[in-house]
Amino acid sequence: MKKSISVALLALAVFAVGAQTTPQTVSLLPTISVTGQATVSIEADMATLNLAIIQQAKTPLATREAVTSAADKVIVAIQALGIEKKHIRTGTFSIYPVYDERPGKQNLITGYRGETGISVILEDTALVAGTVDTAVNAGANEIRSLNYGKKDEESLRFATLQQAVANAMKKAAAMAETLGRKLGKALTVEEEGFSLRAPDTRTYMAKAMVASSQEAFAPGSMEMSASVLVVFEME
Repeated sequence: MKKSISVALLALAVFAVGAQTTPQTVSLLPTISVTGQATVSIEADMATLNLAIIQQAKTPLATREAVTSAADKVIVAIQALGIEKKHIRTGTFSIYPVYDERPGKQNLITGYRGETGISVILEDTALVAGTVDTAVNAGANEIRSLNYGKKDEESLRFATLQQAVANAMKKAAAMAETLGRKLGKALTVEEEGFSLRAPDTRTYMAKAMVASSQEAFAPGSMEMSASVLVVFEME
């Protein structure tokens, strides 16, 4: 029994030594590293609107009731536009005391201020202006943010990455040709960065002060960018 165990251990040791000394396959051809980039202009087909409901009353309970009542009215008004309930969400409720600002009475509480948020997902950008007008008329106090986006963002991201890789191959082939060589296979590919740039929310808020709602909330163009690092062999 001991002899069998010794033989097994010896075989395992020989296998381990052999595994450690087996040389790895390494390309002996020269390589070239290239950064590929791609930027695609896209049109938004959805938007997320974030509203604020702010109310003030004498007591915490009265403040909560005022905020809840105002938020319910806004939600009902938005749903009347045909927007599904699953696309409307309310945020957390916050409340804090309001102090007397007169000299010598700064520690005197005169009431309470409460607020909550309402987030609305719009699957049609043409609904943005009407939704904003409806929400404000129903009692929404502030437009906190407006973000445009794409429903199929993931598939567009993959397509942009493919274009970035193609750009890297084109650049690498041109560089290899200049050196009198041919471009070989890709050894490694790394995603260096990805971004989706849309007009800043403040742009819409500024336009809303001087233009009609339809003009103020036009989505404009967005840019999707990708960058990759590819290492190729040169033959």
